[in-house]
This record gives sequence, C-alpha cells and structure tokens, in this order.
Amino acid sequence: MIHCPLYTTFKTHRREIFITEAQAILEPLFVKYTVNFVISGHVHAYMRTYPMAFSRRNPRGPVHIIQGNGGKAVCEPYYNETVEEWVAVRDQSQYGYGTLELFNSTHAMWKLIKTGHDEGGEFEPNLNLLDEIWVRNQLYVEEMSVNKDWEDNL
Repeated sequence: MIHCPLYTTFKTHRREIFITEAQAILEPLFVKYTVNFVISGHVHAYMRTYPMAFSRRNPRGPVHIIQGNGGKAVCEPYYNETVEEWVAVRDQSQYGYGTLELFNSTHAMWKLIKTGHDEGGEFEPNLNLLDEIWVRNQLYVEEMSVNKDWEDNL
C-alpha cells in the first residue's frame, strides 16, 4: 500500500514527482519480488488496472488499484474520455471502500463496495458491488503460463 499511484487514468496528479519517482524506484522492485497488487489513494476516485509492468500490460506485473473514493468529493476528471487499454475499471462518481479477502496462499479477492443509498433513498446491499477481482499469487502459482511470443515483445 502506497499513498500515490504509479498509474492513473485521471487528469490530476499525473506528473507529480511522487508518481514518477515511484515508477522509477518502486516498480522494478514490485516486478522483481512478484508483488500481486498495489493499492494507493491520493486521487479522489477509483481505478483498477490489468496487471502492469513498466507502463504496459503484463501478466507478471501487479494489479494497480486507486482506492481514493472514500472521503473528499469524488469528481476527478478523466485524462482521456476513452478508457486506456490497461484500465480494467474506473469511476469518478461513486463513494466507496475496498475489501481484500485472503483465502489461502494462492488466492485473494478484491471488492469495491459503493456506500450510500439508491435513488429512492433505500439502502440496497446487493446492488453495492462496483468491482470484484480474484488475484492469483504469482509467487506460489506455478501453473501461470505466459505466451513466449508475448514475453519476447516486452
């Protein structure tokens, strides 16, 4: 867990020194030591990437999550109206919180839960799931196979 994200689909905070230095210093360590996901805040919105390494989708890289939609106004503008190919989910309009369940040494589940009420003012617990992903632990899951041609093009 870090404060500033390494990747963001939002217009604000894109080239802050915290982010560029984290990419240069931390990302090689995340990849080397098979970090499975990186959770950050700083941006007041939500985003989840596909596995990333060195600014490209890579099944051996961590999933990056911005979980910044729990407090201050959620209204960060997008950098591009079209979703970038490395972004799995993004939202700048819903307040929420994340949960992380560690099931065993190989599998974990991340969920984003919307807080608040529906349009009619009633709380709807079954409608509050905004995002969900199973994360496989790269360190222990030996059967992870990657297309050799894909790896050669990195």
